[in-house]
Amino acid sequence: MFGTMRREPDASRVRTIHRDRSVAEAAQLLAQPGTGALVVVEGDADATVTGLLTQRDIFRAVATEGPDVYNRSVWLITDHDFPAVEIGTSPQDCLKTFCERKVDHIALMESCRISAILSIWDCAGEARAAASPQALPHT
Repeated sequence: MFGTMRREPDASRVRTIHRDRSVAEAAQLLAQPGTGALVVVEGDADATVTGLLTQRDIFRAVATEGPDVYNRSVWLITDHDFPAVEIGTSPQDCLKTFCERKVDHIALMESCRISAILSIWDCAGEARAAASPQALPHT
């Protein structure tokens, strides 16, 4: 979607996993609090993003291929064409992206670098706050 993507080196909300790691290891990382998705990378220092992996991806793989999927490499079940939006995209437009792509996580981009992973719940809360009557100035 954005050509060659890189992970922002200091992106605090972005957890990564190397594409050659096991699905079992990814599942352990995804089980940690606050981790809804993993950015799958290739390389070391300036890792190239190759996809996005969520718990839902693992559930689907196990449901279709069985528990042996846990021994396979992450890249085999990774969404390589994951949705992304630029920083500054309105919460409503983010929600539109979630609905159009039928996903629950999207990448937040800044100059072709992933700066965060947003969940649909992050955006729903922001959209609700922005639309709240209390957020509007009283006349």
